[in-house]
Amino acid sequence: VSLKQLEIFNSVVVAGSITKAARLTCLSQPSISQHLAKLEESLGIQLLHRNRAGHITLSAAGEYWFKTTTDLLSRYNAALVDHQASFGTDRVTIRLGTTPTLRGRFVSTVAKITLGEDSNARFEQFWGMTSGEVVDRLRMHQINCAIVNATSLEKDHSSYKITPMFHDTIAWVVPKEVPLGAIRDAVAGDAGALKKYPALSRYVRLSSEAPLQPASDDWYRNYIPSAQPTFSTMTYIAAVELAVDGLATTHCPISLLPNLPESVQTRLYWFAIDWIRRKVVLAMPKHLLTLPTYARIYAQMQEFAQKEYSTEMYDGLIGSFSDLL
Repeated sequence: VSLKQLEIFNSVVVAGSITKAARLTCLSQPSISQHLAKLEESLGIQLLHRNRAGHITLSAAGEYWFKTTTDLLSRYNAALVDHQASFGTDRVTIRLGTTPTLRGRFVSTVAKITLGEDSNARFEQFWGMTSGEVVDRLRMHQINCAIVNATSLEKDHSSYKITPMFHDTIAWVVPKEVPLGAIRDAVAGDAGALKKYPALSRYVRLSSEAPLQPASDDWYRNYIPSAQPTFSTMTYIAAVELAVDGLATTHCPISLLPNLPESVQTRLYWFAIDWIRRKVVLAMPKHLLTLPTYARIYAQMQEFAQKEYSTEMYDGLIGSFSDLL
């Protein structure tokens, strides 16, 4: 049994399917299947059951080996960290995973923090379309630092230090070419406002994997039931771009706001919906934080998010949706 086989097995279980594991590991599906077959052959027992949809479930032996593999890989990575601390043969490396919302200013600041602690450090940044995908990469040891929705890490407190960063409120984003009076009329149920300003009758919907999408759909059903999900995008950034062009309204986390150019920010109304929000956390493997440099980087990231970035999210552009009612 090789370490590579165990890593691939762990990745498939974490991802939930060979198809998704192939995308996250950048390996081909046949290659993954071959490694799994060799592992099962070496152990003399079936570890995974695959249904017609490609999803996997674990056999009793698979449960045992997933638990064992997770422990082995954690200890292996901890050993590398201890080696680095004892013999100084490697540079500090921050592999940051975020969703596309935290781009631009946020990522560049974390990179500056990293280099400020060690001028020879390496900084790498990885996207995940959802917090769940970022956490999968964290569990696969592809990244060592993640900023994600708190609910995606509810079961991982034993392996990672998890620190609250800020509450990310969803805003209703409306093109500024629509007058405020028409926006209030639309929320009040005036069909004439939607007819006069067609952008109010259309909205951008994210993919079904977006955790806040069900709450967004409910909001439109309650407040602008005539609006239709005319557009669909993979990211909030793309949704905002459609709103900037006056095509539709959308929902967007206000954590995106500091990362947008001023020319985009000021062409939109941002109405915070206080009851649709998520808690964003910072996570890093506990064994890394035994090293002073990683611990200092972690602390500075926390301070930046809590004291600077969270303040920038609520600048003068943000209004309250409740004021429209």
